[in-house]
Amino acid sequence: MAQLDIVDEKTLKKNSLLIPAAVILGTLLAIVAYTYLPPTTALISIFAGTIIVALITYIVLKKKYGQ
Repeated sequence: MAQLDIVDEKTLKKNSLLIPAAVILGTLLAIVAYTYLPPTTALISIFAGTIIVALITYIVLKKKYGQ
C-alpha cells in the first residue's frame, strides 16, 4: 500500500467529513426544491446549482495550487 504524505492525509480526513455533509445538504436542498417548485424547474435548478458549485470549486482550487 502506498504511503500518504501528511498533506494528503489531512486532505483525506477533511474530505471524509465534507463529502457526507455535502451529500446530506444536497439531498435536503433537492427535497425543498421539489416541494416548492414544479418538477422540471426543480430539476433544472438543481443541475444549475451543481454546475455553479463545481465551477467555483474548480476556480478556487486552481488559484490555491497555481496550476
